[in-house]
Amino acid sequence: MTRALVAIERFFERLFERPATRLFHPRLQPVQLQRRLERAMEAERRLSADRTYVPDRYRIVLHPSDHEGFAGYRGTLESDLSEALLARARKRGYTLLARPSIRLESSREVRSGEILVQAEVLDPGVLREVSTGLRRVDGMPIPRRPPGPARGTYAGSGQAPVSSPQRDLSATAAFEAPRVATPTATIEIAGPGTAPYGVSFLGGTLRVGRGPENDIVLTDDRVSRRHGAFTTRQGALIYTDQGSTNGSFVNGSMVSEIALGTGDVVRLGNTTLTIRPDR
Repeated sequence: MTRALVAIERFFERLFERPATRLFHPRLQPVQLQRRLERAMEAERRLSADRTYVPDRYRIVLHPSDHEGFAGYRGTLESDLSEALLARARKRGYTLLARPSIRLESSREVRSGEILVQAEVLDPGVLREVSTGLRRVDGMPIPRRPPGPARGTYAGSGQAPVSSPQRDLSATAAFEAPRVATPTATIEIAGPGTAPYGVSFLGGTLRVGRGPENDIVLTDDRVSRRHGAFTTRQGALIYTDQGSTNGSFVNGSMVSEIALGTGDVVRLGNTTLTIRPDR
């Protein structure tokens, strides 16, 4: 149903917008790019278990003349569009595997005045493994691409790996999958009956709740015994609600799981946990 509605919407866009573009040649505005990104996010939603996942990688392809109009601040624009998509995902309760990544590209295959957005297609198998916890390995990224050439592949030869022990080792090259840096941060905690203090997050898992078994123990009656947890995934700091009674909120919006960044405020009951750069 979602894809059908998107197709109808695009039809009317072509019907009304393209003639106006040819007549007046209006300059594209950032808000137009944002709207197309939001539509792409909605079109590629995937439901797995009790969560709705949306893509975190997007390409915006424009005609070179339109692309040139954003050249002076492309980096800033890509960052702003990423923040806008992140805010939309939080508002609607969608789950991201990482912070949105936006790339602005040019191509003469796109007409002047048109906007082509390509969103990453989420792998249902990966989403099932994430939702069931099979891929939630502390501090490790979730692989979404096959690894590079295996050890023993001849460099530049295009041949299959040689398994014979007599192979010429001088003609081989070893390849390793790139490592994803583990995010570090300071979590500033402020709550009732406790002086504000900071906890360093250096990777792994930090569990939060009233119970003494947690890594961060909160003295807040509105916080559940096992309320939530901070973990790492794909180089991002992730907060996950553990089925708490009163819920978890990030910057005022209720969330079940979300990627966090500097300045984000997680509220559990009457306690706030603010993400700061690691000192």
